[in-house]
Amino acid sequence: MPNTYRIFSNTVESVKNPSIIVALIHDAQRGWCQQFAEEGYDVVQVFYPSSSLADLSVALDATGEHVKTSGKLWALVTYGLLVDDNLSVSRLVEVAGIANLRACVHYSPLLVTPFALLVPDTEGRYIQTLVHLASSQETVHAALQEIMTSDLLPAPRTSADYALLTVHAYPKVEVSPPFPYLGKAPATVVAGEKSTVEPSILSATSLAYSRTLDLLRRQLGPHFPLENLWEMHTYYEFVERDAPKTMTTMVKVPYVNHVATLTGGVGYEHLARFYKYHFTSASVTPPDTELITVSRTVGSNRIIDEMIFKLSVILCTHTTEIDYFLPGIKPTGKPLEIAIVGVVAFRGDKLTFDYWDQASVLVQLGIIDPIKVPAVAGVETARKVLDPFGVPSNGLMERWKESEGLSID
Repeated sequence: MPNTYRIFSNTVESVKNPSIIVALIHDAQRGWCQQFAEEGYDVVQVFYPSSSLADLSVALDATGEHVKTSGKLWALVTYGLLVDDNLSVSRLVEVAGIANLRACVHYSPLLVTPFALLVPDTEGRYIQTLVHLASSQETVHAALQEIMTSDLLPAPRTSADYALLTVHAYPKVEVSPPFPYLGKAPATVVAGEKSTVEPSILSATSLAYSRTLDLLRRQLGPHFPLENLWEMHTYYEFVERDAPKTMTTMVKVPYVNHVATLTGGVGYEHLARFYKYHFTSASVTPPDTELITVSRTVGSNRIIDEMIFKLSVILCTHTTEIDYFLPGIKPTGKPLEIAIVGVVAFRGDKLTFDYWDQASVLVQLGIIDPIKVPAVAGVETARKVLDPFGVPSNGLMERWKESEGLSID
């Protein structure tokens, strides 16, 4: 029998009984299966499209038996589902069993009659389904909109209910191949690797993934204590000032991006060096620094913090050269009170990145010039948000070279 499927085991140690994701995806795109495994799922990759209908049927039957035998909750994720293959997917559901199927996600399905995407459960109620389309798939989109407004799908009864079918369309992306194929799964990105992907593709891929993960978390779990994980991270940063402990809260290839100054780090060694010598050290961060949270929004894999960060949001005194925050600016002795917004992302139960933006600090220090702002970068700041691994960090920090080659242990 040809090799038509592959299994990726959950890599999150704190998840002891992972649910299953069955992904119909091209073998060259296996990075997305690795991504889901690092989110806390067991993943069965069915190579798709298959070389023949017979091979696909064999793979789907074997996958269905695997899911059925496990007895676990599961979800189906497809990429570029072809018209002729929808009956085969029905076969998968039949073999695996409908009782434990909790969600279906479809990227750029190429179906003439998208009603076939809806899977009824044992009581005739449809499984929650999410569809990501290119905006040019107008016919499919219109058909799905008609389904959503028909009597086939009952409207949510309370604010706690979710729609059984949700559709999102993304501008400036191709119908085929599915737009996630044009980039890389974050779990497979290498430090220093520069992306050549169009911003519209990066945006659509990131947004669609967050929406997909939100559905999977809601229907399958696992549910991680993101706030506790974030607070542990900041405790190691600002209270214990322990760079190695801070790094234990992050994924293997993390990044930090202080947007206005492009300081931080990409990859474990680069970021560990930044934390140890240029961030947590008392010689860099003023001793009266503290972090005060004003508001917080928690999503499936993001925390958005509005902070008063006594070096960003409540009184602190500019008594040291804070090169990650004000590169090239000597201590002024003046107090600072600055509001910042921090964006923190997670993969599984580890931080993958955080970044924030600031500029009003320069006004308070009497340094800012509307024409010349020496400590703030230009268009690179926006580019680094979309392509964090492709734009170098710490170019404005004159002292960055001083820590080169030093131990990060």
